[in-house]
This record gives sequence, structure tokens and C-alpha cells, in this order.
Amino acid sequence: MSLLKKLINQAFFAIPLCLALSMSDNAVAKVFDRVVAKVNSEIITLSSVNEKVELLRQKYRGDFKGRDEKEVLNEALNTIVEEKLQLQEGKKRGLAVDDSAVDAAVKDIEKKNGLEEGQLASMLISEGRSLETYKNHIRDQILVSKVIRYELGSRVSVSERKIAKYYHNNQKDFWEPGKARVRHILILTEKGLSVDKKKEKFFQAKEILGEVKRGKDFADAAKEYSEDISASEGGDVGFVEKGKMVPEFEKAVYSLKDGAISDIVETEYGYHIIKVEEILAGRTLPLKDVKNKIEFILSNKKQKTAYDEWMSELRKSAFVEISLFEDAKKNISSSLLTLKSERRNNDVSVKRNSSSRKKLISRNSAKKSRMQDKWEEMYRSVEKSKQQKPSQNGSPLQSLERKLQRIKELRSDEKITEAEYQKRKQKLMDRL
Repeated sequence: MSLLKKLINQAFFAIPLCLALSMSDNAVAKVFDRVVAKVNSEIITLSSVNEKVELLRQKYRGDFKGRDEKEVLNEALNTIVEEKLQLQEGKKRGLAVDDSAVDAAVKDIEKKNGLEEGQLASMLISEGRSLETYKNHIRDQILVSKVIRYELGSRVSVSERKIAKYYHNNQKDFWEPGKARVRHILILTEKGLSVDKKKEKFFQAKEILGEVKRGKDFADAAKEYSEDISASEGGDVGFVEKGKMVPEFEKAVYSLKDGAISDIVETEYGYHIIKVEEILAGRTLPLKDVKNKIEFILSNKKQKTAYDEWMSELRKSAFVEISLFEDAKKNISSSLLTLKSERRNNDVSVKRNSSSRKKLISRNSAKKSRMQDKWEEMYRSVEKSKQQKPSQNGSPLQSLERKLQRIKELRSDEKITEAEYQKRKQKLMDRL
């Protein structure tokens, strides 16, 4: 698969149903949701990085435990930054995604997950999300795939001269070995067959060979006598290449000329009578037959470089501010992935039964309370370090973090609705 297709697949399939339905906030998450980056006028929150980490957890699966936690967090954040830049570029270029494309994607997701109509919406609502929000997320992923395809399509082109040069320098890769079209008649000899029975089979093959040599049509003889599955096709086994047959059979085939019939040939399967219909000598495939393959190979090599160059250009022309790994916050990352793992395990029970979720929360409330106290203490330490910075009034991002944290707390405590939360959040973003 080419890099371009991989990039598109990674972008679009970064919205699996199981993950999309497990992105609800919990008591621990609300303490830590903060702005960790800004891409032009858009912000990236820690919760969105956590969600991307979950995707990477699925991507790496068994290898996830061996990966450095900070490295995974950084990869997750960089992926989101790239997606933000790509979305912004797509909107600049006037690219859009029709509602029909989004609806088709939703139906495909429902079909692949065995959901009936309306079931997806109900599941999303039960997790504190809406179908409209989910569709907007899908729309963004489709737009990302479109802008990547649009941009790399214009950057990755392979000239006829380069195709011809590659063909000239790599002709050994386009060598087609010789092959022969063969018919045969097989008289089977099972393992453990007695000597007398084996002789009987041999003489049977001899009689058939005699009929063929006296003028009986080979295909008709194969249909009448052969015990191979090819009998119904007149013994035709198609073109066979060297190295693909048992040695005795292959030796006999390539000792014959076109149209010639062998004597009795014994293999581990029994007695064969072989007819070579046509022999094609080995050859180097002509350029016209392999041109598309060469173009694919060369394009694939250029796509990685083209993508990296494009992202470098977008970053240089954009304002990107990263605050995820400030010194005062480094201690957060070491426990963050463990926390997400516990949250993910709990989500399995959440999906099965909402009442089970309540029981689970009740049983673990004391544990979560102790954990939350620990995180809050660490968070206060972070906030204290912020206040010790030279700035008198704090950065706009710091102010935004506090306001964003407050409205998320209100939503988690069910003091405001999801719609009101989204409205207030958008107002904060509009001030940037």
C-alpha cells in the first residue's frame, strides 16, 4: 500500500465506533483538561490528546507497552497538529465534504458494526455525545483525506524519462520465467499399493498411451481415462512455470517440444502421460507491460518526502504553540497513560450495561477519590509554578485553560447541558 493510501486510511479510520463511543469525560479527566497547544486560531486540549493516545494504543497493540510514554504523547499531539493544519489548508482551498458523503460514511460504520438504524445515535447520546458532533468529526476526517490527496497528487508526479531509466536499471526485476501449457493423463497409484496392483496400473497407462499414439485425441483420452481433477477439462492444467512442479514431471515437460507427447512418467502421484501444447521461453517483460508498476514504485518513494515537505511548509507559515511538555508538567505524562488504560478497561463495562457502570463507579469511588486527590495536588503544583513566572497577568492560554476547565466541571456535574457546554466552549475559542 502506498504512503498516500496509508495516510488517507489513517486519517479516515481514526474514528472507529468503539473509540468514538468511549470519549466521554470522567471525574479525573475534568481536573486535567487544559490547553496543550494552539494551531493558529484553534486550540488542542489534553483530553483530545488522550483520545489520540487511545488510537495509538489500538495501532501498536502488543507493542504499546514497550513504547516510551512521552514519545507516544508527542506522536499523538503532533498527529493532531498536522490534522489541524491540513483541515485549515483544506478550508483555505475551498474544499468541502457533502452531507451525502458523511451520511454514507455513517451508514458504512453502522453496517460494519452490525448496528440497526438509530442505534448509533442512541449509543452516542448515552455517552454524552450527539450524532451531529460525531458527523462533524467524520466530516473533518474525510476533508483531511481530500486535502492530502489533492496536495500530494499535485506534488507527486513521475516523468516518462524516470520511468524508462528505472526500467533500464532494474530489468532483472521484470524477468518472466519460461512456462509451458500442459495437458496430462494421470493414473493414480496410492501409497502402500502392492507390486501386482502397481504393475496393473502401469500397463493401463501403457494401453492409453498406445491409443493416443494411434491417433486418439489427447483431450478425449484424458476425459475418458484420467483420474486427475483436470480430466473434465481434457487434462488441461494451464501454463506451469519451472520450479512449480514435481521434478520428474518438470523434467519431462521441458524435454518435449511443442505438440509432443511423453512416454510414461512416474511421480509420487502415479503414472502420467504428458502433452506439451505450447512453450513460452523466459523473457524480460516489455516496458509497456510494467509501466504502471514502475510508476507506482517511484510515486511511493516520492510520497513520503512530499508529505514531509508539505507539513514543514504548513508549520512554517502557521503559528503553532506547544505547552504539553513544559518543565512543570513533565510529571503528568508518566502517569497519564496508566490512567487512560484504567479508564479504557472501565469503558468495556460501560458499553455493556449502563447500570453496571453505576455499580462499577460506586465500587471504585474510594479509589478514584484518592487518585483524584493525588492528581489535584499535582495540578495545584503546576498552577503554582505558572504563577511564579515573570508574567504579571498570565498568558491568554492560561486564562483560557481556567475557563475551559470551569465549564467542563459544570457539564460533568450536570449543571449545564452538553449543548450549553459546546456553546460556551465555542465562545471561548472565538475570543482567540
